[in-house]
Amino acid sequence: MRGSFLVQLTLGILLPLLWSQGGCHDPQPSYDEAFSEGVRESEAGHHAEALAMLKMAADTDPERPEPSYQMGRCFLAMADEQFVEGDLPGALRYCDRAIAAFDKAVAAFPGYSRAVQGKADALKLRGRHRAALDIANWVAAQSGFQAKKLVLKARQYADQGDLDNAQLAYKQAATVEPDNPMAHGELGLFYMRMNNRPEAIRSLSRAYELDPGAPGVFAALIDLGAVPKYPDDK
Repeated sequence: MRGSFLVQLTLGILLPLLWSQGGCHDPQPSYDEAFSEGVRESEAGHHAEALAMLKMAADTDPERPEPSYQMGRCFLAMADEQFVEGDLPGALRYCDRAIAAFDKAVAAFPGYSRAVQGKADALKLRGRHRAALDIANWVAAQSGFQAKKLVLKARQYADQGDLDNAQLAYKQAATVEPDNPMAHGELGLFYMRMNNRPEAIRSLSRAYELDPGAPGVFAALIDLGAVPKYPDDK
């Protein structure tokens, strides 16, 4: 009985050690394997999976800047997706995460020019999304009753993926209140989300003509390259 107890006690101590030290669990991927898989997932648009693999690569070799750089690119892509879906605060959050990831890459390798450029891209994108959020907040606070009803209707269509009817409702809002800068601002914001630069410029320019102090409109036009940074210059 005592011998049996000692055997069980020995196995109880040794088996967990053997399990943790050798071959009884799936091996962790190497840095190259994790990084390559992360890049593949990112290129396929699977951002969550990509981030998980890239973080694993970064944890495996913290001195390498490439995983943090690729994570920054993932966050930028996710920011764009949130912007198109109309989640402007979400887009800003992902821009901030991208900036932090690029900073981490530069900290690991100060001469990594791709990360420096990535941060510049992220800051520019953040400025665009910040301007869009300012416009959205301004419209929500100031729109007239009829325009606001149509804007809410347009947003519902957009949330359902019906972009044609969303565009029609936004246009109706601007038509019902043609001198309402908020209606034109909301229409311009919709065109920004759809990456329709000419129409975004047209609508935002009209909003700016009606109210030069409208929050976010001037910044959005600058980003679109439609107005000079110094309007007093000739």
